[in-house]
Amino acid sequence: MSRTPKGVEPSERGYAMVAAVAGIALMATIAASLVTLASSRITTLQAEATRAQLVSAADAGIVLALAGMTDDGTISRWTLNGEIHTARIDGVTLKIHLEDEHGKFNLGLADDENLAGLLTALGYGGAQLDQLRASYLRWTGETDDTPEGNAEYAYYEAHGLIPRNMPPLTIDELGEIPGFTPKLVRRLHDVVTVDIGKVPFDIQHAGPLALQAMAASGIDTPELIERRRELAGQTTALAFSSKDLKMRTISTVVVASTPDGSTITRRAVALISGSPRAPWTIRYIE
Repeated sequence: MSRTPKGVEPSERGYAMVAAVAGIALMATIAASLVTLASSRITTLQAEATRAQLVSAADAGIVLALAGMTDDGTISRWTLNGEIHTARIDGVTLKIHLEDEHGKFNLGLADDENLAGLLTALGYGGAQLDQLRASYLRWTGETDDTPEGNAEYAYYEAHGLIPRNMPPLTIDELGEIPGFTPKLVRRLHDVVTVDIGKVPFDIQHAGPLALQAMAASGIDTPELIERRRELAGQTTALAFSSKDLKMRTISTVVVASTPDGSTITRRAVALISGSPRAPWTIRYIE
């Protein structure tokens, strides 16, 4: 038979036991929370390290592509024919291709009819096409609409945005415009440019979608027809030398991925100088 220590009531002994158990439970909960927090932090650090590895490898791929395109002494020159090159750096697989910005639809020179042709080529029509055209014109200031009572201007104000009132400065900026979904903006990257100023469209290395957009805009010259035949395999695409590329704006697109499935896409827009000492200047990377 157990005995209660002298001077301690049985009820007090029970309370002490409950308090001790509660204290142990509290400490266990705190310990579990700390373990969860540490585990979450480790996961975050691992994700950051993986992204840093991907960015580093992708940037190396950008340099590799620009060097391969501008070095006339390279045995296998990189060309603007849409070929996808594969490389592997520090365990990261790279898929790289080059795009001629001069062979893209130039938003800086586009009017409403050109824009309609572009969006039609991308598969938009009817009311959706009309809405996209109207939204773009409001963003660039090419409309007589006033902010009063206009839901679109109310949307901009609610999101802290101010319409550009001029052509966009980047393709990603289009994502601020109602109706221009992330999917649409990704597709526009392949066919649209804002990086060549007032330089007109050059068909020599234009892709199929850009050609379709120009044709849908009412521009269907013999040169466009010839380029479409070339892309269909009826003729051979030309390769530029570094001298030919002088003052040309080129995009290098790199998709970097790790064995565990982590992936990023890096796009560098560079101006080719033609100078042996500094053959290119990267304008920006996104």
